[in-house]
Amino acid sequence: MADVSDPVLEELFAVIEERKRELPEDSYTASLFTHEKGTDYVLEKLGEETTEFILAAKDSDQEAIAHEGADIVYHLLVALAAEDMTLEDLQDELRARRK
Repeated sequence: MADVSDPVLEELFAVIEERKRELPEDSYTASLFTHEKGTDYVLEKLGEETTEFILAAKDSDQEAIAHEGADIVYHLLVALAAEDMTLEDLQDELRARRK
């Protein structure tokens, strides 16, 4: 069972937001925000990682499923930040759907 008190998503989103603000030259995350294709590039990466996740799931490759799933979550958080949304916006939507 997942440890719901683990702040890993909050910590990751904070790093993403920091990279968006500071745009360090050696940061992959910053490069997603400054790419010439703009937000479309982040969305392309999200689609690519989703395809890789599906292929891993079809092969029942649990290590690859975890890896590609993490890539999806990461790129999803970057897409949220690119749209000036927060992790709380996503959490609020998930809570609203539980009712």
